[in-house]
Amino acid sequence: MRKLFFVMLLGLSFVANAQTVKPAKKQKAKPFKVAIGGGYASPANTDFIADLGKAGLVYKIEPQYELSRNLEVGLRFEQAFILRPEALDNKPYTSKAKSIMSAALTANYNINTGTAFRPYLGVGAGLYYSDKSEQTYQTSGSPVVYYPLPATVVFGGLARAGVKFGILYVEADYNLISDTSVTNAATKLTLTAKNTYFSVKAGITIGGSRK
Repeated sequence: MRKLFFVMLLGLSFVANAQTVKPAKKQKAKPFKVAIGGGYASPANTDFIADLGKAGLVYKIEPQYELSRNLEVGLRFEQAFILRPEALDNKPYTSKAKSIMSAALTANYNINTGTAFRPYLGVGAGLYYSDKSEQTYQTSGSPVVYYPLPATVVFGGLARAGVKFGILYVEADYNLISDTSVTNAATKLTLTAKNTYFSVKAGITIGGSRK
């Protein structure tokens, strides 16, 4: 995933440079901007979260482009530091994976209220990377059985709602991601990791028209 964050930093540098170049004459604000934020993330699977899932921090960097006064598109780079719930044969088991990263195309619709207070709704889709983990299982008098969950890159989606006030924003989103699973050939038992999570973030937006 190093390439993912290299692209993220490159995009941030591009947007920052576009905002610092002074035009020769007065003109409208550029439609390029970048949203930076961080906050709280938690696994979304309520069946196992009480036993295993552990909430943590999340951060994002999202270059955006304003297509119109109400519509903007972007590319969100995000990393959530959470312990995802894992279940062996539908029974809660120890969780080890600690990070989920993503790169997703997004679209926001801003609701014009005639004030600096602007609610918005958004959707997105892209690739999610989940860390690998390995579990072991042993019953009395039997050998240790290994369940290696591989690192996975899968297609997922998100939905979000938030509110902007000037350069500040607060948003909540839900990230729907496929489960990761592995079945042991000897025991026929399946270890499944629940990757879906939600988050609440606050941050600032650099650049853009902020109409």
